[in-house]
Amino acid sequence: MSQSAPLPSDSRSNSLPSADVPSGSASMVGAHEIERAIVHRLQSHPSLRFTRLQVHQCAHDSVCLEGFLESNEDEIDLCDLVRGIHGIRNVVNRVLMARPPQPLPKKG
Repeated sequence: MSQSAPLPSDSRSNSLPSADVPSGSASMVGAHEIERAIVHRLQSHPSLRFTRLQVHQCAHDSVCLEGFLESNEDEIDLCDLVRGIHGIRNVVNRVLMARPPQPLPKKG
């Protein structure tokens, strides 16, 4: 199952849930809910702007991230941001990252 979420040019119009989903057991929730929680966490981060983001649950405690990201941050670790959401322990990061030509404004 995958959750695809391209961002509009103005990321403040994000229509994903407003509350972050707390950590818990991956076996107690569905794959779609876990993928949606991960997309929300990543898209709501103030230093990240995704032009494409897909999240696929690989196993009960593993996900794969794919997409394209622009960020002002050199040392951002998407895996650290995702670990712990509904018990996710393993993250395969296939997101391509680029520094934008001009610094991105902070969200919110």
